[in-house]
Amino acid sequence: MNAHPLIAVGVAAALLPAVAHAQQAPRSVTPEALAKYWQLIGSSLEASVPLGGRGLDVPGCATVSFVVEKTGRTSHIKVQKVEPPGDLGGVAASAAASLEFEPTVTNAGRDRVFSSLIFPFNLPSDAAQRTAIMQKCVIEPLRWSDPAARPDPAG
Repeated sequence: MNAHPLIAVGVAAALLPAVAHAQQAPRSVTPEALAKYWQLIGSSLEASVPLGGRGLDVPGCATVSFVVEKTGRTSHIKVQKVEPPGDLGGVAASAAASLEFEPTVTNAGRDRVFSSLIFPFNLPSDAAQRTAIMQKCVIEPLRWSDPAARPDPAG
């Protein structure tokens, strides 16, 4: 009977490094540095757009943070900023959920990363106007270690 507890302790000790690795926090990277780790696959994305809503038909943008998981799929999606205020944030979150990435050569270990992207909506053709609208959604660099940057675990 004494052998069983020792075996259980040995198995648990052997699994600890794997569990710790799985729980490792993602690396926080700026949107500009995201391409050093992961490349977006495809040239289009899908998003759920409500039939009606506030601000859906005006020029705007939404900044969304997320984690790119080892699978290349996004998780932990959170809308960080929406301009003008309205329902574009939900559309951007839906679009972020459809993103797929593949690791770069320098990310052969498929490191998880936490980053953000700005999603544009209904932008005018004038480059200066587009830039002015997109600048409204620029945010300070986010860190995974900042709980306010992450989505609410209950939500």
